[in-house]
Amino acid sequence: MAVLLVAAACASAPEGTDTTTSPTTTSSDPTFSLTVQDSAFFLDLRTGTQTPLPSASGEKSDYGRFDDGHYYAVAPDGSMVYWENDCCSASDVAAVARSDGSQARRLDPTGPINYYAGGWSPDGTKIVYQRRDGRPGEVVAGNDFDFGDLVVENMTSGRKTRIDVRLGSAADGWWYLAPTFSPDGRDVIFHLPRESSSGTEWDLWSVPVTGGKRTLLVKNAAQATTSDGPIWAFVRPQDDFFGGTRLVIATPDGFRTLVAALSGIFEPKMSPDGSKIAYQDGDSIYVVEVSTGESSEVALGRMAAWFDDDTLIVAPDKP
Repeated sequence: MAVLLVAAACASAPEGTDTTTSPTTTSSDPTFSLTVQDSAFFLDLRTGTQTPLPSASGEKSDYGRFDDGHYYAVAPDGSMVYWENDCCSASDVAAVARSDGSQARRLDPTGPINYYAGGWSPDGTKIVYQRRDGRPGEVVAGNDFDFGDLVVENMTSGRKTRIDVRLGSAADGWWYLAPTFSPDGRDVIFHLPRESSSGTEWDLWSVPVTGGKRTLLVKNAAQATTSDGPIWAFVRPQDDFFGGTRLVIATPDGFRTLVAALSGIFEPKMSPDGSKIAYQDGDSIYVVEVSTGESSEVALGRMAAWFDDDTLIVAPDKP
């Protein structure tokens, strides 16, 4: 039902006109510590308490440290965590572990093939990620412009399904597709660059998890984030895509600007209950209330993933 409502809203306005509710950005609550951390941590939004992630790693050294991640994604039940150690080179690693860092295992193969921006299906049985050759363009001709593939992996059987959507290549070198599942888990939503008279623009598309024809969702939109419901969100990208200009909520009734960027909004992530969105803007992590548009600075870091409705995993901004 949620996907049908989203599709109906997008079909009537492929780009859409954002209404604005004059969102407010508040100063950080005194209980939130805005200090640079060397490793990832849990952040309790109710108290502002920061607790370091366990540093446990797998039995093999190529898993990397659990608390030294560049990107995190938590399974819906909170039992498992997907993480990536860094970006963007052939030495990058994608792995999964229990939420305490135990039972870690590497997902991507050793060598130049890397997985990026993994995200869990609503039922926690699958992960979608972008699979590409991580070697730089000077090693592999044109590789900086290669999207690679979108892949859905069944976490029980290990079966990998390549979604053949004829991605092509990025003319300007921006290869990141930010895939995520639709609320019902039937589709994968991702963005693609498009050349226009004004430069490069980005659009949101969807494709069935089993593969097939892709469908345009929203023009001039990128980095979708969803939860279990009819409300989802995305950013209006800047020309160079180093952060969005606005965070926009999509509802069955249309689009609404939730918050405007101070520097550039990146990696928005909606809480499991759909009531809040965490996002990076500049060097800080903010959390905005969907109902009011009130945004609070809660930490310094590169990105944040929801562990539960009141707790984030914050990845530090590595030098």
